[in-house]
Amino acid sequence: MTMNNTTVRFKKAIRLEKKGDYENALAEYISILNSDPAFRYAYVNLGSLYSRMNRLNEAMKCYTAALALGHDYVTYFNIGCIFYKMGDYDDALTNLEKSTTMNKHFALSKLVTGLCHSRLNDLPEAENYFADVLLLWPDNRVSLTALAIIYYNTDRLDKSLLLLDRLLQLDSDNIKMRELKSDILLKTGRIDESAKEIKAIKTKAINYRFFEEFIKSIPVESFTDKYGTLDDKIKSLNDKMYEDSDNLISLSLCHLMKGDTDTAIDYLFKFKKKLIN
Repeated sequence: MTMNNTTVRFKKAIRLEKKGDYENALAEYISILNSDPAFRYAYVNLGSLYSRMNRLNEAMKCYTAALALGHDYVTYFNIGCIFYKMGDYDDALTNLEKSTTMNKHFALSKLVTGLCHSRLNDLPEAENYFADVLLLWPDNRVSLTALAIIYYNTDRLDKSLLLLDRLLQLDSDNIKMRELKSDILLKTGRIDESAKEIKAIKTKAINYRFFEEFIKSIPVESFTDKYGTLDDKIKSLNDKMYEDSDNLISLSLCHLMKGDTDTAIDYLFKFKKKLIN
C-alpha cells in the first residue's frame, strides 16, 4: 500500500470519527494498521477514540505502540490521562512529567498533574501546579476552582476570594462558588456583601426560584389570625425590632411568607450582624 493511499484512508477514518460513526472509524484505523503497522498517526487516533469510548486498556496499547515509533509530549499526556482515569496516580505522574519535560508550556499536562497530586492528598504540590496552569491559561476554570478551595481550606480567605471573583466573571451561574464566596464574606465580617451574594444565588438557583414562586403563590390572607394580618405582624415587629434579636428572625419569616424574599434575607443577615456585635 502506498503512503498516499494510507493518508487517504486515514482522512476517511477521521471524517467517520467526526460524524460520530465510531465503529466504522475504528474498523478503518485497524485496517490501516494491518496494512501499514508503522503508520504512527493511526495508533494515536485509535488510542484517542478508544479512550473516549472508555476502552482504556485498548487505548493504552495503542499509545504504547505509538511511543515505540516515536516520542512526543501529547502521547505521554494521553497515557498519563488513562492512568489517571484508572486511579493509578503515580504512573500518571511519571508520564505527565515526561510530557511537561518535553513541553513546559503545555498547560493540560500541568493541570492533570495538579489533579493527581490532589488525589494523592499532596496539596502543596497540587497548589503549585494549579498556579502554573493559571500563568499559562488564566481563565482555566478547573484550576481557579481548585485553588480557590485549597486557599479556603487553608484559611487564606482573601486569596480565595480573589480567585472566586475571577471565576464568577467567567461563570456567573456557578451557584456552589457563589455559596463559597458568601461564606467567606460572612466569615470576614462583610455581612452586607454576603447577603448580596445570597440574593444573587436566589435569582439564579432553579430550586430556590421554584420555592420563591411557591411562597408568592400563597395568598397573604391565609396568614391572618387573631393577632391580625401579616402586615400587622410586620408593623408590630418593626416597632420592637431591637428589643429582642429574635424579632429579626420573626420579621424575616414574615417577609418570606409574604413573598418578599429579598427583605427576608436582609432581616436574616441583620440577625447575624447582631450575633457578631
